[in-house]
Amino acid sequence: MATVASAGLPDVFKKSLLIIVAAFAAFFVYRFVLHYFTWSEAAYGYYWPFRLQLLAHVTGGLIATLAGVWQIWTGLNTQSMRVHPWTGRLYVAGVLLGSLGAFVLAFTSAVYGFAWAVALVCLAVAWLGTTGMALYGIRKRNVLLHKQWMIRSYIITFAFVTFRIFTDYVPYAAWGISPQDMANAAIWPVWVMPLLAYEMMLGRKRA
Repeated sequence: MATVASAGLPDVFKKSLLIIVAAFAAFFVYRFVLHYFTWSEAAYGYYWPFRLQLLAHVTGGLIATLAGVWQIWTGLNTQSMRVHPWTGRLYVAGVLLGSLGAFVLAFTSAVYGFAWAVALVCLAVAWLGTTGMALYGIRKRNVLLHKQWMIRSYIITFAFVTFRIFTDYVPYAAWGISPQDMANAAIWPVWVMPLLAYEMMLGRKRA
């Protein structure tokens, strides 16, 4: 569904970066996602009363995270292009399901308060918007537009991975920062800053 060729990066760098992304995605799924498929209060904790919307969000994110890696790899290598459109549809379905879960969670179970709910809604809107533009691009047979927006979409998909790395492996408690403050702060830069970096790479190529 996409390549990163539009950013003007060397092929070896693109492939190496994608392998690193895939490794982090696999670790994220193993460490933070799989336990939600154990249908028990112990697995869900605080979210047990909201387990259906969380399961929808987690399942959609899981599909998008894994399908997105495949889409970018096959697009980068122009391989399996007969399968590519179908896994692209799977990616879009994952984004739709994950976004729906995020919207419902934001309005029913904002664990870190109003600021967290607003951030979650904005993230879901950006996720849907970038994915919608990628879909629009390919339907109009504008491959370059499709590639660029797909990369933006996957940056937002991968924000869930980056967020967990920040909130679980950065020693913020030693700095006197509460989990609520850390979560409300980290939820923005994990997707805004990578998007900014990507836009700068695109701008550099155009220049």
